Amino acid sequence: MIRNALNLVMVLCLIVVMDYRFITNTIHEMLGLFTLLLLIIHNTLLKRQWYTAIGKGKMDLLRILKTITNSLLLVMIVLVAVTGLLISQTVFSSFSLSGNLLTHELHILSAYFSFILISIHLGFHWNVLSGKLRHWLRIERTDFGYILLSRTASLLTIGYGIYASFTRQIGSKLLLKHGFIDWSAEPSLVGFIFDYMSIMGCYIAITYYLTQRLQKLNHKKIHMVET
Repeated sequence: MIRNALNLVMVLCLIVVMDYRFITNTIHEMLGLFTLLLLIIHNTLLKRQWYTAIGKGKMDLLRILKTITNSLLLVMIVLVAVTGLLISQTVFSSFSLSGNLLTHELHILSAYFSFILISIHLGFHWNVLSGKLRHWLRIERTDFGYILLSRTASLLTIGYGIYASFTRQIGSKLLLKHGFIDWSAEPSLVGFIFDYMSIMGCYIAITYYLTQRLQKLNHKKIHMVET
């Protein structure tokens, strides 16, 4: 329960800090530090065994993809923290290089890459997370209603998530082709949260279904070898 609560809070904090028009810069920096602390706890206490197991055992394609994703995510988190420190206007203002455009761009780049990589990371573990949810709700995996609802929700999330990725210019931000925020526009907090949760859900769903496909192919290959 502690791990699940930690993960949920971490994801909510991550979405909120993606756009600080809804919060002051001070809250943005403090919430960013809190999110970083949660990520450190998640990696050092809850995922410590994963790091010690790197390089041990069989490295199939799925495990290689997980290792690459987690390694890139760790690099991006470090880059977010370092660039955040250098452009700080409140908490670490004495270290600030706020006039450095490249540092601002790298902070945005690493933040959005972290957002995508965390979504993919969740997708790799979605089978376990959804299993816990089904157990809590006492729903059988083979229940027709559950299958229909989950697949319909997945298709809608993927579809709208792709649409929101374009309207929110996620690709432009990842390629450093975005402009600065139009401060004259009135942002919608509900719309922002809904869009970013849909984008995250899109990457989770795609990663989950690709993972399921890879696992089936791997099991099929093992069965062919055994027979």
